[in-house]
Amino acid sequence: MSTRWLQVLLALSLLLNTFVLAGFVYRSWIMPPAFEHSGPPPPPPGPRPSALEMVTHELDLDDTQRQALKAVFDQYAEDRRERIREIQKLREQIAAEYRKPTVDLAKLDSLVDQLTKLRAEFQKEMFHALAQVEGQLRPEQRQRMHQMMADRLGAPFGRPPANAAAQPGPGAQPGRPPQ
Repeated sequence: MSTRWLQVLLALSLLLNTFVLAGFVYRSWIMPPAFEHSGPPPPPPGPRPSALEMVTHELDLDDTQRQALKAVFDQYAEDRRERIREIQKLREQIAAEYRKPTVDLAKLDSLVDQLTKLRAEFQKEMFHALAQVEGQLRPEQRQRMHQMMADRLGAPFGRPPANAAAQPGPGAQPGRPPQ
């Protein structure tokens, strides 16, 4: 082989090695890790559905049942909005208490007690609405609702029910194990 060809091949090899090294340096030290690239997943459009809406959606109510339960849904939605406003006001008061240089624990305890009471009332309202829905259900729908509620309430705190499909968490990428 001539010297000229040897010099060209050497130059191409040097160029290839330079690109590989530059890619390695960029990937290792310059490019931010993948979890810093993406933020949290965007919230679903519109308001988050209530527990009552989710349960009744899974029961496949017919038009007659929906019409008969319209007053229950409307009243529950109004009560839910009001309860959420009250809870948000208390959360803002708790945040304001933490912004102070010294936290008044007695006031904080009182606010947390009020918040707990509102959340309990919120849950009771949902159960009362479900009891009203139950009166309009066919026997197989009633049985399915009881099973769904038992599964949801019996699931460990913070985990979906056993029958829920496993969804990867935020930042998870297909084909990669969690880090």
